[in-house]
Amino acid sequence: MSVPGIDVSDHQLLVDWSTVASQGIKFALIKATEGKSFRASTFKDKWRDAKSADILRGAYHFFRPTRTGEEQADNFLQALDSTGGLEVNDLSPVLDIEVKDGVSSDVIRERCLIWLAKVEAETGRKAIIYTGASYGDTNLSVNAQFADYPLWVAHYTRGKPWVPGRWKTCAIWQYTDKGKVKGINGNVDLNWFNGSTDALKAFATGDYSQIRSSSLFDNLINRGDTGEVVRQVQQLLIMKGYDVGPSGTDGDFGANTESAVTRFQGDNNLPITGIVDPATFEKLNQ
Repeated sequence: MSVPGIDVSDHQLLVDWSTVASQGIKFALIKATEGKSFRASTFKDKWRDAKSADILRGAYHFFRPTRTGEEQADNFLQALDSTGGLEVNDLSPVLDIEVKDGVSSDVIRERCLIWLAKVEAETGRKAIIYTGASYGDTNLSVNAQFADYPLWVAHYTRGKPWVPGRWKTCAIWQYTDKGKVKGINGNVDLNWFNGSTDALKAFATGDYSQIRSSSLFDNLINRGDTGEVVRQVQQLLIMKGYDVGPSGTDGDFGANTESAVTRFQGDNNLPITGIVDPATFEKLNQ
């Protein structure tokens, strides 16, 4: 099972959280802070409203390598405290590490580890690391300490994400920054949690033991896939009145099948991804 989620910042100025939740979005990671002093103007509202819509919420800090880990941790913790702090079922704090700003990798690693240690000491929760696949390989993987933290990886690809060295798996995969979800104007980042809904709920309490490692997002059917399961998807789409193109049920998930899937998702109040995830497959079979 893979569970859908989003991440948002001030770029998504207004979010209709009840509409988002109605499409099966189960978790949201919300930008709280950046660097030494920046605080997202919409963080408090998003933090409150996501919970009201029964969406698991988490807060992230965008790391600026030119600033110390301690002062950035203080900024994040103060912003979190201003909302009342973490609750039992909130996702663990996230450190977003994706830029260098002219700073050496050694210094970045040192400052990030200070942030991670201070936030864990203050919240009692081991943080999640967000990074790009290539960035993580180049700048973080040299130090085995980082792999002790759950990974949220950004890799915009079909199939499976590239997991940076040292990490054996990822907890969350950000697979596009051009997603479409009703209730949010414009594009939004879309993510999959690597496990079941129950595993996500456990993950939100700090229990990371149920993250899958042996079958990384193998239940997602998308463009480029072939075989009997694709043929079944095509047959179900045709039965529902969606044209899959002149090749019909050829078992090849190409552009026409992807287009049919996106139309079906839009008509059935599902996140519009073009990917047949468990929720889409279940809806096709109804």
